[in-house]
Amino acid sequence: MKTGLIVCILAAVTAYSASHEAPYTSKPSSVGHAVNNLEKTLEFFHGVVGLEILHQDKRPVYDEAYGRLTATRGATYKMAVVAIPNQDWTLNLVEYMGISKKQIKQREKDPAAPALTLTVKNATAINNALRRANVSTIDGSLIPKGGAEGTTSTVWVYDPDGYMVELVQRSGPSDYFTVSEPNITDGPGMEYVIRGQLDLTMYNVTGALTFYRDILGQNISRGFEPLIGTGYEKVGGLGGLFNLSTDTYWAAVTGNCDPETRCEYYEYDDPSRVSIIYPAQDPGVGMTTYSVQNLDAIADKVKAAKIKVITEGDRPVWVDGKKSILVRDPAGYLVRLDQAC
Repeated sequence: MKTGLIVCILAAVTAYSASHEAPYTSKPSSVGHAVNNLEKTLEFFHGVVGLEILHQDKRPVYDEAYGRLTATRGATYKMAVVAIPNQDWTLNLVEYMGISKKQIKQREKDPAAPALTLTVKNATAINNALRRANVSTIDGSLIPKGGAEGTTSTVWVYDPDGYMVELVQRSGPSDYFTVSEPNITDGPGMEYVIRGQLDLTMYNVTGALTFYRDILGQNISRGFEPLIGTGYEKVGGLGGLFNLSTDTYWAAVTGNCDPETRCEYYEYDDPSRVSIIYPAQDPGVGMTTYSVQNLDAIADKVKAAKIKVITEGDRPVWVDGKKSILVRDPAGYLVRLDQAC
């Protein structure tokens, strides 16, 4: 442990020196959520959607450091790691046991509600698979047939834990916006899915700029052309996807989390929205992990911005050879920050 600590200190000093020449950088390493039943959720992502399982705990594990990190001390855990094609980050699913839990079903308009967008090769094929599995759409409608090849076709569904997943067929290279069209479209886990994207609803989109751009260094900015400009506009016909009135005002911040990962942040000014601020163990509650440089300096920025720290003691802990801290972003969404040492 002493050797690892020394290495980490040296890495932090190096990163601190570099920080005077360049902004802080971060890169998503995983996205995921707590689950009710790990096997059932894997049946959706692996059995229905066709993603590849990289790791699955067969027995519950007790990890005191992870308990302090996530404020779930005393619980045991089972985790699965699922590959997302053409992305460096993974989907991490965690079942917590021996701790009280509350089922959370999220809505697109709710602040701190995440969504995993999966680009698919063929909308008809994936929609047929969803229909066979009796998967529920978020607006309660039937799974559509899917659009013709070369068109944009999308369906929003809930996984078994009430976590939102968008499956979208892109019309062509321009429909990927700020990332490239993947060159590899056949291989493990690519029966349907060929790329991933991270979406999150904010209470106010300025929070995405102050946290994800200014602190984590993401390349994001106001607007999402051609859907919406840099201000607030009525959602119009898009509201039907999310059970929103056409008169609801919305705003967007979009861009990249890393060169090959698109991130989109939204705000919906619907009077019935409810912030999804729940403990890490509640099924459906999401968490995104970012690998960062100079964690101590970033943690200081987080505290200066009055962002809530979840980790016990309000300071980083060592988990799996990494220095880590868990915080809530300005909307209340759980964000884990890791510095590998």
